[in-house]
Amino acid sequence: MEKFRVNKSAERVVDLLVLLAKSEMPLTLNEICKQLELPKSSAFELVQTLLYKGFIELDDARLKTYRLGLGIFETGMSYVSNLEIPHLARPFMQELNRQTGSTVFLGIEDKGKVVYLDKAESYSVMRPTANLGSRRYIHTTGLGKSLLAAMSDQRVTNLLGDGDLPSRTLYSKTTLPALLQDLHAIRKRGYSIDDREDNMEMYCIASAIYDQWNQPAAAISVASMYSSMNEEREQMIVKLVKETALKLSNQLGYRGQQLYTHLAD
Repeated sequence: MEKFRVNKSAERVVDLLVLLAKSEMPLTLNEICKQLELPKSSAFELVQTLLYKGFIELDDARLKTYRLGLGIFETGMSYVSNLEIPHLARPFMQELNRQTGSTVFLGIEDKGKVVYLDKAESYSVMRPTANLGSRRYIHTTGLGKSLLAAMSDQRVTNLLGDGDLPSRTLYSKTTLPALLQDLHAIRKRGYSIDDREDNMEMYCIASAIYDQWNQPAAAISVASMYSSMNEEREQMIVKLVKETALKLSNQLGYRGQQLYTHLAD
């Protein structure tokens, strides 16, 4: 890789935006200075510039706390809108939402996490709280597990390591052997199930979307309340999710007639 000099000002801007993105609460200038180890004068100039550009905004004038602004959302959404998959998947997601009455999510894998790209919820009776652009554990979510199942066991191991896995609920898979066993079952049936593994109230069904190179490009899921699930409803959703994932895969150039077949035992 060609060597280059990092521009310190640009690096500080990125660090500040990442800090605010990861923080669960708005931050004061002093907190920003402390966490980024910046002089107060430098941090103040960064904050004022980003305020002027709309990338951050004042959350509380009295406390003088800051959060990400609309500019960040607009920039991020312009990136997402340029991706082929969300644009292609949108009508399929809306139809799946209409057919099931549950929220439909689209996600991808990035750096060992699942990232939520889009959701359809116009017909949803209940709307799960998963913000677009948010990241969650890939091994506890329906979206994430459907993506992992489309990978080889070795790739999953390389991605997650062979140690204990963090949990979200008491139903989360917390060891690699338990997760791999679940992934083998997913490959055989062609879809994943998140049975209260990420949220104690949610039951999600998902499947991977493949590209022309037979690689997992994204995943689609239907998220329902656990209390609303019964065998008849589950089978209805399973059928629709698998059909939708295959249709989207074919749109991306996938030539197979079923998903996961190349990895199924």
